[in-house]
Amino acid sequence: MKTVILLGGLVAAAVAAEPVSGQDFDYAGYEDLFREPVTVSATGKPERVSDSPVLMTVITAEDIARSGARDIPTLLGRLPGVDITHSTAGVTSVGLGGYVQPSASRVMVLINGRQVYFNGLGDIFWSSLPVELEEIRQIEVISGPQSALYGFNAVDGVINIVTFDPIDDHVDETRARVGTQARRDVEASTTQSFGDGAGLRLTAAADHVDDHGSVGRRPVSEAAPLDPGRRAFSLDGGVRVGDFGRLGLEASHTDISQRSIFENLFFDARTKTDALKGSYSVDTSLGLVGSSLSYTGVDMPWIQARVFGGYHLFERSGDAQLSDVVKLGGDDIVRAGLEGRRDRLDAPGLVGGRLSGDLAAGSVMWEHRFLPSLSAVNAVRYDYFKLGRSGTVLAQDIFRNADFDRSDQGASVNSALIQKLGSDDALRLSFSRGLALPSLAEFAELGRFPRPSTGLLFFGNPDLRAAGIYSYQGAWDHQFRDLDAVGRLSLIHDWTVNRFGTVYRRAGGAQVQMPAMTGGSVTNGLQLSIDRKTMDGWTWGANYTYQRVHEHPDRGLRDGAPLNKVVAHAGYAWRSWEADLYGTYASETDAILVTSPRQRAAQSVPIKETTTLSPRLSWRPVDSLTIELAAENLWPYQDTRYFKLDTSYYLTVRFSY
Repeated sequence: MKTVILLGGLVAAAVAAEPVSGQDFDYAGYEDLFREPVTVSATGKPERVSDSPVLMTVITAEDIARSGARDIPTLLGRLPGVDITHSTAGVTSVGLGGYVQPSASRVMVLINGRQVYFNGLGDIFWSSLPVELEEIRQIEVISGPQSALYGFNAVDGVINIVTFDPIDDHVDETRARVGTQARRDVEASTTQSFGDGAGLRLTAAADHVDDHGSVGRRPVSEAAPLDPGRRAFSLDGGVRVGDFGRLGLEASHTDISQRSIFENLFFDARTKTDALKGSYSVDTSLGLVGSSLSYTGVDMPWIQARVFGGYHLFERSGDAQLSDVVKLGGDDIVRAGLEGRRDRLDAPGLVGGRLSGDLAAGSVMWEHRFLPSLSAVNAVRYDYFKLGRSGTVLAQDIFRNADFDRSDQGASVNSALIQKLGSDDALRLSFSRGLALPSLAEFAELGRFPRPSTGLLFFGNPDLRAAGIYSYQGAWDHQFRDLDAVGRLSLIHDWTVNRFGTVYRRAGGAQVQMPAMTGGSVTNGLQLSIDRKTMDGWTWGANYTYQRVHEHPDRGLRDGAPLNKVVAHAGYAWRSWEADLYGTYASETDAILVTSPRQRAAQSVPIKETTTLSPRLSWRPVDSLTIELAAENLWPYQDTRYFKLDTSYYLTVRFSY
């Protein structure tokens, strides 16, 4: 017990002298010291994951290497409380806490602290993320509303992808993969050091797979087959400035083509995303000061379907953040933060005029240690959002630009406590209130489906308000020393007030579909997990998730995620060989099939329970070469109304230098 308390005090003192922004923290040094992952995502300050008061799960680089997965959603879907669905061969949705819907994400996704959630469309395009699995140090998944730290829309949780630091961590490797469905992937990363205090990593990748797996496709909405493709390039650099400062620069470009689906209609789209981020952090007499500026541009030069032709979409986002972490005595740490954000959405034919969203926010986090084994963290953030629209209004629009001259604001709160019960047990309790803001497209969507389709008009709603989400969570962690394993029991209760839904109205002699505040929902969940991780010999684990969504009224979410999910894995490493097997069971779900938008007709379509296995075998004949055989979905299954996952086999060759 004395050893645990001593290490806890040592890390608290040590990280108080570290910068606290993304890669700025010395992950490798503290992981070697404490033999466990460390994080800055949970509270905005550096800490060991075992000391974090929030419910966090970390996927490490070692986990990724042993997974056999080829994308991030596959990794996430093996965690308790995380659900994934596939709309097409190139589109995956990820949900936490029982909410998983295409084009309606409630999860904030970050890469080294930079938001990659598209505010304009209210979604995350996973294939457009400019990061390869080989670059990732760890993926941190926090469940429950985290708006007090990350703002609007971090209401079901936060997923922060942390890459290796180009100053201290060299990633020099090449990967090639071939597989069924004409899978062809290539990737290469190289890192260049400039003395002891500067480094630069360059990464390029290209992916291709045949269009496959679609079921129930209607001829009227079927466009020509589109093979999902991806091209990506990224740059990540860092420079130490003096003894206590760090300057960082990240830039990326992705170009993807893929098929999406909405209300029985298939959309083919090309999406080009450019991102740039600069950061600077320094330890001063006023505390640990961190700052960042970032820009994201999304250009969809064509989005098209057979029934209505195509349109063009632009989204531009700029974000500025400033934070300061101050240690007050031996028991208190305070973090203050400011954020400003500007979003612009221009989509001729989809929305009337040019939409804008401006946000200003301030936050404060306070951690107090009552005892060496008992500490609490409280955070509050206030957001102010200003909506606007300018430009030409389309003739069929039922709203004028003046209707969009409005604002919304609110406070988010997080409060969490951790109690260490001896050296083997920890108890966590938390309460949080988050805010979910509509996307810009939901505020002002506009589109007409001409004959031979329905003639139905789609409008946004500038009167939408932020939805409130309340969450109560409790968890007990126990270390099974005889098994060299760690177990967790979690209980979750979430309450969503006035979530976003869809209503039908008559306007101008036509039937109109538009978003509205349509009532709330309650989610109750239980999660169990146990894991044993080693570099050699046996590694194994299993988790179970129970979650039930109660809607008021029922609009299709109740059974949108499986009531029961079980994931198990086992692996063995011996000399130059590794073998791993992952198995997943998910109970039956329901999908909503819109049979006639004009008559507002829909029906619930059952999706059968699924059981599948994904094996992996790896051989490393020399230190620089790895050859891997892997399979996904040995038993094909369908997890949405429109897509079936076929069995896939892959051969991957990695060369490091």
